[in-house]
Amino acid sequence: MEMNGRKALEVLSDNKLVGIMALIIGVMAVFAPGFFSTNNIINTISYLSINGILSIGLTLLMIGGFFDLSVGSIMGLSGAISIITVNHFSPAVAILVGSVSGIFMGLANGLIVTKMRINSFIATLGTMIVFQGIAFSLTKTKAIISDSDAFQSFAVAKVGIIPIVIVYFAAVCLIVWFISRFTTLGKNAYAIGGNIEACRSMGIKVDRAVLALFVLSGVCASFGGVLLSAKIMAASGRFGETVIMTVIASVVLGGVHLSGGVGSIFGVVQGILLVGLVSNATVYLGFYDFWQAFFRSILLLLVLIVDVFSVNIMNKRLQKKELKLVMKG
Repeated sequence: MEMNGRKALEVLSDNKLVGIMALIIGVMAVFAPGFFSTNNIINTISYLSINGILSIGLTLLMIGGFFDLSVGSIMGLSGAISIITVNHFSPAVAILVGSVSGIFMGLANGLIVTKMRINSFIATLGTMIVFQGIAFSLTKTKAIISDSDAFQSFAVAKVGIIPIVIVYFAAVCLIVWFISRFTTLGKNAYAIGGNIEACRSMGIKVDRAVLALFVLSGVCASFGGVLLSAKIMAASGRFGETVIMTVIASVVLGGVHLSGGVGSIFGVVQGILLVGLVSNATVYLGFYDFWQAFFRSILLLLVLIVDVFSVNIMNKRLQKKELKLVMKG
């Protein structure tokens, strides 16, 4: 019986997000059957895709044990840069300049953390304010707009019935998954998150890897900002102000430990889908703002509780095995 209970908890821990999504789907099937129309499902995934790109970009950095609280401000600033650029040059130049701007912002974050040895939470809290201040300066604290249909089509075009932003989201997921599984940077992210000092003693160039992870996060955030500005044909320093909590919630719900070293792209995709499903379901049922945040918080707490219980049980199992080995020895 004890073994069966442990197995059940392990299965629950490994598939907790799938189980929660199935529960939500069951509730919606009873109270809002129309929720599962093709259009609503596509709209839900389309809605979460831009924030999902930010979450995926942040994943390897958090697996490495670092934070980037500035992704929302990077999103807002890159969006402003792209709108200003498209009003003077071509849409292609605006997309390129806006997306590339994330390299420099990510590089700034990485250099502050690696060279000045400032905690990433504090460092990016500071740059978050700096980047937003630059965005306000560029926009003169007002929303700026563009009338370029070609620029807008970059974010609102469709591939068949699939919005192009879903294609971008899937592409970013595949690229970061490939980095995490098949490159030195991906392997180093897990190693650094597990034990950064051991990595240094083994000769791993930790600072270079951390710098690259911050750049990856910055590029994904800036690309998301370009998509958002293109989609709504506007930009403001206020864009992205509240996105950081949703992004971090998606990553943590997806199984990335706050201490680093653990997590997967597939798990984070599940976390993103769950957050998007909850947001869409609450809106569909007539709940707004406060309730969306409330339900996301409850879900996050439930997932963390399941994780704590499962980790404690697994630790006890390891301790018992070690004790048995000692007794036999």
